[in-house]
Amino acid sequence: MDAWGTLLATVTGAAIAILGQYLTKRSEARAKSMELLMDACAQVAASSGDLLNRIWEEYALDLEGRVVQWDLAAHRLASARVEILARDAGLLAALREVDDAGQALGAYWRRGEVEEAAYRSRRDRYRAAMHEFLAQSSRVLGRQLNRA
Repeated sequence: MDAWGTLLATVTGAAIAILGQYLTKRSEARAKSMELLMDACAQVAASSGDLLNRIWEEYALDLEGRVVQWDLAAHRLASARVEILARDAGLLAALREVDDAGQALGAYWRRGEVEEAAYRSRRDRYRAAMHEFLAQSSRVLGRQLNRA
């Protein structure tokens, strides 16, 4: 009878240890995923703000070549990371709007001749999209941080 009790205790202990390892690895993977998503969201937000500032510098300060030097590849990479890592429909919709509004503003800006009302409309759309993206990012990441 003692042998069976010892065996049962050993099996139970091993099962608890395996379950503990599984839960720890799962928690670590979730934390890493959240960290990557936070970094990608921050990169999209920073890159979007940088584009807006560069357009303003060319528009208001008559500096040339600022928009051309903007790192579009880094912005696209960060956007792709958000698309891969995020599962939230609101965050993904906000990202699409940032990208769409940025494309509209950038395409209009590259035409060369800028009308005040059209420029302001596109700029304001882009700015609003950036704010919504930040709000959605904060909501999603805040919810994930509360789970951790």
